[in-house]
Amino acid sequence: MNVLKLWAAGLCLVSVPLGGAVAADRGDAKVAAAGEAETAHREFVAYGEWVLALDRAVTPAMNEVRTLSPEWQAATRGGNFVAAEARFLPVLTKAKRAIADARQKLAVLPSPDFPTLELAPEIQPAAVKAEMARTLDQLDAVLDSFPPVLRALARKDMKAAETAMTQMVGSAKTLFRAQETLAGVWMATLEADDPGREAMKFEQLFFRSASRLMTATEHVSLRRRDPVFAADMLRIADDMDKVIATGNASVETGQAKLMALTLETGADAEGRSAKAILTKSHSAMGMYRDSFAIAGRYSAALRTAARRASQAPLTLDHLNTVMLALRATRVELDAVHTRQAEVMAGTR
Repeated sequence: MNVLKLWAAGLCLVSVPLGGAVAADRGDAKVAAAGEAETAHREFVAYGEWVLALDRAVTPAMNEVRTLSPEWQAATRGGNFVAAEARFLPVLTKAKRAIADARQKLAVLPSPDFPTLELAPEIQPAAVKAEMARTLDQLDAVLDSFPPVLRALARKDMKAAETAMTQMVGSAKTLFRAQETLAGVWMATLEADDPGREAMKFEQLFFRSASRLMTATEHVSLRRRDPVFAADMLRIADDMDKVIATGNASVETGQAKLMALTLETGADAEGRSAKAILTKSHSAMGMYRDSFAIAGRYSAALRTAARRASQAPLTLDHLNTVMLALRATRVELDAVHTRQAEVMAGTR
């Protein structure tokens, strides 16, 4: 699961009213705000716990889906497609079972309200659950596109195999495009100087690169030329590097602001609750440095792929190398974002 989009938005919650906790004595206004930060802190923690519960519900399915590409390549290597079908179908069945299990766990996960946090509609639990349910459905559709390819290859019906391959790639690209679009939606909920906004821009570029890699895979599989692959990879890498630089600068600025607010908080119960929110947000925001470092390694992998493609004809082995980097990047980013959620929930 992409926990990033939840916690990129979650980090913005430090803008909840902190009342007199970070201000001078304001008389009646300060009295009216009494307990507000404490309530916000409790809801903030509860929201973090809900995110972690969602993560636990769907992560096993996502992990199973991530195994499909290397398993597919291992099964089809050598050209014995009858054996490939026998080897890969159980892997596919296991992944579909994991998705069904995740769908059941998601269905029983509650959708609590957090009124004090004034969450944007896109990050309300009910909306997030609905989005994740759609994602699971899309993944199921991608998995359903594999058997026709296997059956056609086993029959040595290359025309049918090409048709099925095109449908399979199309399904995957549809999923990636949907995720790219959703990243843009989440980005729109963030302030201009929030590092989460740059993280969302990277997510858009990440899924764009995944879709482009699927197009290249289709071209190579069908023995078509892909003369603009290198240029496309370089363009995406350039855009990623700009986002990473801006994101790291935003982390520095954002943490400085959070530290200043922390120093302004009072010592009463209201102030202590406000300081707890700000301290957690400061720590979680700092973890974006890890995310941007991971993003930088992926950008470098795209540049390497572009350089190789400009020097020699594109091959499936060549594409597999960058696909491995794509999968590793997703796993590493998700791990960082889970740590952010744990910090905000108070479990780390």
